[in-house]
Formats: sequence, C-alpha cells, structure tokens
Amino acid sequence: MRALAGTLLDSVGPLRRIVSRRRGTLIHKASRAQSPTARLGSAYGGWTIMTDRLDDASVVYSVGVGTDISFDLALIARFQCEVQAFDPTPVCRQWVERQTLPSRFHFNAIGLSASDGEASFQAPATEGHVSFSLAGGSGGGGGDGGSGDGGSGGGEQSVLCPVRRLSSIAAERGDDHIDLLKMDIEGFEYQVIDDILAGPIRPRQWLIEFHHTMYGHKAAETEAAVAKILAAGYTLFSVSNIGQEYSFARLD
Repeated sequence: MRALAGTLLDSVGPLRRIVSRRRGTLIHKASRAQSPTARLGSAYGGWTIMTDRLDDASVVYSVGVGTDISFDLALIARFQCEVQAFDPTPVCRQWVERQTLPSRFHFNAIGLSASDGEASFQAPATEGHVSFSLAGGSGGGGGDGGSGDGGSGGGEQSVLCPVRRLSSIAAERGDDHIDLLKMDIEGFEYQVIDDILAGPIRPRQWLIEFHHTMYGHKAAETEAAVAKILAAGYTLFSVSNIGQEYSFARLD
C-alpha cells in the first residue's frame, strides 16, 4: 500500500527523494541500466522496465492488482503480450468484473505465497483503501496491491483466500520461464522472495514493491532481501522516488 501523500509527491522527483530519505524509505540506489528502459502505467500504478526484453511472446505475471491495472494495460498495448494478473481479494475481484478488458488480460483470483493452500487476509483498516494484508500481520502470502477508490475499510474483517507458490502457478500453467514478474503483495514479499530464489523459476525481470516502514517491516529486511537478489545474479536498475518500487533484471 502506498500512502496517498507519497503518490502525490512521487512526480516531483528530487524533492520526493529527499522526503523519502528522511522517512527512511529510500535506502538503495539503482545501477545504470544496460538496456533501454521506460516507465509504464499511471503515476500511482506505474513501473520501470527494460523494454528490449519483452515482446508479444513474453510470459508476464502481475501479482497484486488492486484497482489500478494501468501498468498491465500499458504492457499489452506496447508489446501485444498476454498478461496473467493475480489477486485473491474480494474488492479486486469485484472491481475487475466491472471493467471492460482486452482479451490479452487474464485475471486469476489467487495470491502469491511461500506455500500452497489458503491464507486469511485482513481487510484494510482505512476507508477508501483496498490493500488486504495477511491476517495476524505476518506470513508468506500476498494479494492486493495498493489503495484506491472503492475500498470498504473495516480492518476487523478477514477473508480466506487461495494462495500458491510461484513454482506451482507456473507448473499449473505450463510455463517453464517467466519474462516479467511484478509483485505488490503488501509486506509478504520477503518470504516469497526466499521461496522463489530457492525454486526452479527465476523471472528475467522482477519488479517488487518493498514495504519497509509498513506492517512492522524494517529497512534491514529489505536490505537483506535485495542482497539475496543481487547475489542471485540480478542487477537493480530502477528504484522509484518513493523508495519502495524496485526493478531488477537478470542480464544472462
């Protein structure tokens, strides 16, 4: 979940980065990209990618849909690729059902986890937000990414949602590789990262929203996670001004 104030300030560049450093969210600096890059999507829901690594045959997983699929739609428009979107939470499912979507956008009502099964997701406590987190405040599964219009609020409610490991999802779909994986899974990225790095499939581009300073997570957790990803052969080629959206790529 990105705070509204952070969203509004993200467009002011250097000023936003100064504020993010003071808040403790901007803790990494990206390396110079070795390929052309572009930021796709809205000011709120956009991400930076390497453009020469995607085409109409690319396998794209977008995990954590919320109520902003501008990035997904921009990928489809630019590359004519199929996008598999994932989010198990009821607000997202209901929102997606009301949209008119291109045939290359495919919605899957499951979350990404470090184990297969079900997880109890806590409804957002703030009115107008749609970000569900795992009930109890910690764990290995994640769903909805971000805040937006149409949230019901009421953090005392929880729902049971299906979750799968990345390797399980890929096996069920028959995908032996993933060209791009976007993860906005509300603080549960830390355990999922460990599971992916230990598994058989590592995405060629890996976009992750880290939630240090949120849900009780500390900057040290993100520092440790990023160190593991870099050690696995990735390069960090973009960090957003808000300091929480990271873009990694394998250059092999």
